[in-house]
Amino acid sequence: MTAAVQAYLPSPRMAMRVWRRNVRVFSKVWKQGLLPQFFDPLFYLLAMGFGLGTYLSHAGGHPYKEFIAPGLVASSVMWAASFETTWNIYFKMEEKRLYDAILATPVEVPDLVTGEVVWAATRAIVYGTTFLVVVAAFGLVASPWALAVPPFLALGGACFGMLGISFSALAPRVDLYSYYFTLFVTPMFLFSGIFYPFDKLPDWVGTVAWFTPLYHLVNITRSLILSPDLGTVLGNALWLFVLTAVLFVVPVRAMRRRLVA
Repeated sequence: MTAAVQAYLPSPRMAMRVWRRNVRVFSKVWKQGLLPQFFDPLFYLLAMGFGLGTYLSHAGGHPYKEFIAPGLVASSVMWAASFETTWNIYFKMEEKRLYDAILATPVEVPDLVTGEVVWAATRAIVYGTTFLVVVAAFGLVASPWALAVPPFLALGGACFGMLGISFSALAPRVDLYSYYFTLFVTPMFLFSGIFYPFDKLPDWVGTVAWFTPLYHLVNITRSLILSPDLGTVLGNALWLFVLTAVLFVVPVRAMRRRLVA
């Protein structure tokens, strides 16, 4: 194995130390940290599913409430992982200088990035599964395969976490985070098939949506919660996995230049 490849390989043991540190912190602040991001998809479910849903009976072959509920489960993952790997990363990196202290230990940059991405996946499971329980309580789960959703929420959280930490590693100023959410996260939320199918829209809309990770996570959750299809689930999961793996080099290189070089 070449030295160039080894420079990007994380140590699982060191990465888990970063993850455990985040778990300990979250265990002390989970109440104020969990509720704000939990209420956003709940309000959308009430306003769109039970509000607009009184005027739109069906979408994509399902009652409108059932159609949007799985997408909102997926979106809760996106918001949780995105906030964790943008604002929280900036706070650790620039305000508390926590990463400087961590890298003074045997932890290396690939370990740090991996630990943060695994933590983003963990938060994704917490937020997404919690909202899935709410969706089930409203009677919007049509398949027992919904029990298989959490591992895919973790995969989606890792993908969004990789995108967020990549942006954080490259962004020179904190005010640029507003552009990340306004120009990337919010459009993805609105145009990834959560609220309407693409069958009556121009073909290019679906093509653009296909390149967004939320589109694939929505397909996975909707399939498992409403009408399971193995090909849909595995195909979209493979896309998320490949994107996450390909992006790994970006934050490692950028963090190394920013924190070490």
